[in-house]
Amino acid sequence: MTASRRIHQPIKGRAIRKLLWKRLHLPRAVVHPLLSAAKRAANPAQVRLRRDLAREAAGSGSALSGVPERDGYRLLASGEVPGIDAVLSRCAEIYHGARRDAEDEDHRFNPRKRFLLSLLSGPEFCAYPDLIRFMVSRPVLDVATAYLGAVPVLAGAALWWTPPNETAERSQLFHLDGEDERQLKLLINVFETRPEHGPFTLIPAEHSAPLCNAAAMRRRIPDEEVDARCGLANRVSFEGGPGSGGFVDTSRCLHYGSRLTRQDRLVLMVQFLRFDCPTESTFDFAVPPDLPGLDPDPVQKLALGLE
Repeated sequence: MTASRRIHQPIKGRAIRKLLWKRLHLPRAVVHPLLSAAKRAANPAQVRLRRDLAREAAGSGSALSGVPERDGYRLLASGEVPGIDAVLSRCAEIYHGARRDAEDEDHRFNPRKRFLLSLLSGPEFCAYPDLIRFMVSRPVLDVATAYLGAVPVLAGAALWWTPPNETAERSQLFHLDGEDERQLKLLINVFETRPEHGPFTLIPAEHSAPLCNAAAMRRRIPDEEVDARCGLANRVSFEGGPGSGGFVDTSRCLHYGSRLTRQDRLVLMVQFLRFDCPTESTFDFAVPPDLPGLDPDPVQKLALGLE
């Protein structure tokens, strides 16, 4: 059997996007399609294979129902995702270890986001193969594949701890993620999450669209404008017991999280992007082909960037 190796992606879109969009001020509506087209042209066999395997996966019958196109999100109840109990135990173990082994002040201040601290991010997950196996488990991966129309890339992951805070700034305000025109994230509440925990909150894609079109170049949108255009009743929060949460397209659904938190919140975030995504994830990591206990099928290998 031939050993797995990493797929070579010759075009790194993040640096090119920075030049074309931020420095030369070309419209994102021009830059993103250009970068996507270049990636497809550089990897035509990958594009075909990912689409072909997506069609096969669609007929296999997933253990989880998909994400409605109109909504751009799908809530998950506690215990709905297969294998979630072991994942919750592992994430709780990491959290309690971090709290035990460090002084409180070590976690209080993040130079960029004091309200959202990463206990694990990107390549640090390679120390926990069980978590990576969960991220590309077929029930999870099949949902992402169906929504994105091709086998996606496991683009990144983070274990986020939100300590108590009284702020409403940066990603605590309504915004969209800008890696692509669509993507899919899985957000899992490790502990019970209620309003006092500052839950992830979104506006469904169909209600977000008019405001996003009107404010396409703005990074943050005030609550007053969102509520006036989208309606306060259209806010959806990922609340519930351990293992609850949901899938969400954070490129189409206005969202925020970690706002005005009165009790600790712990969330596992898994990010899937299309292979021809214009820009790479800020949580990017490369899973080594020889990761212990990893025996991926063809769909999982593509998601992990292996061939």
